[in-house]
Amino acid sequence: MGAVILETAESVAGLYLVGLLGYVLSATGFVGPEAKKLFPRLVTQVTLPPFLFVSVVRSFTRSELSQLIYGSIIPVLSILAVFAIQTLYARRPGGRPKRRGVISVGSATSNTIFIGLPVNIALFGEGAVPFVLLYFFANTTFFWTLGNYTLSLDGASPGAGFRRGLLVKAVLSPPLLGFLLGIACILAGFAPPRFLMDSASLVGRLTSPLALLYIGMALSESSLASLKPDLDLAAVLMGRFVLSPLAVFLLARLIFPLASPLMLKVFLIQSSLPAAATLALMAAYHGSDSSFAGAAVSITTLLSLLTIPCYMLAFSFLGL
Repeated sequence: MGAVILETAESVAGLYLVGLLGYVLSATGFVGPEAKKLFPRLVTQVTLPPFLFVSVVRSFTRSELSQLIYGSIIPVLSILAVFAIQTLYARRPGGRPKRRGVISVGSATSNTIFIGLPVNIALFGEGAVPFVLLYFFANTTFFWTLGNYTLSLDGASPGAGFRRGLLVKAVLSPPLLGFLLGIACILAGFAPPRFLMDSASLVGRLTSPLALLYIGMALSESSLASLKPDLDLAAVLMGRFVLSPLAVFLLARLIFPLASPLMLKVFLIQSSLPAAATLALMAAYHGSDSSFAGAAVSITTLLSLLTIPCYMLAFSFLGL
């Protein structure tokens, strides 16, 4: 157990160091304001779509796609449940409008690939990968549809309400289109040429470091007050580390029993991971409170060094 915990901590700490580099580059003035504005657009529109496309094409076959529907029921329902609860909190009287989407989406979605994949492999071995991707499927679909739309409302003019054009723009985002294109290739039995996959993979691998660098840059511009615990930050922490895994556990034990104990453990770890790195990027892209989003991502990432070992100990206590 000690070796596993150490390996997990090293995986998270290594990612966090990249964010620290972004902080230093911004704080020292090496990266200017215009370059900082480029990062969210570069990741969202250039590197993330091919990353999702390659991940889907290389991870599933046509026969395995049908398993996504049943296997994703628990992640989908748990994400929606936490999103609904936290939306009620975010829209309370006196709440900050620019943080509403960040709180509800940040509480409901997690960093399922950049942190989730290496962490689950370290904890459970290669056999965890299919279950990691099942949660990734639900998490990604939610984030780039309802989640992305909700974040876009943070930057909309006051009282704008429902706007069909804004919804279409949010749903038909480049990342989701890349994800759906990968599914379409599998369903059609089309194997993209090797040179195309290699190029997409090369560009896609830039996503994680660019996203982490931007999180560090966003933190460098935040005031010390934004990094202090407040009710909004506590709500995100509660959503990530308590409500999300609790929803998964209750659904799996009371409504949709899982035949595989490994699937349950992977889902629980995936649901309790830090807020998605793309949360800060999309908050900046839509005009939300990007400093708060960056702080939420970074703090949940740091705290995961403690929470992941705690969940592993809880699995032993529960006999999982």
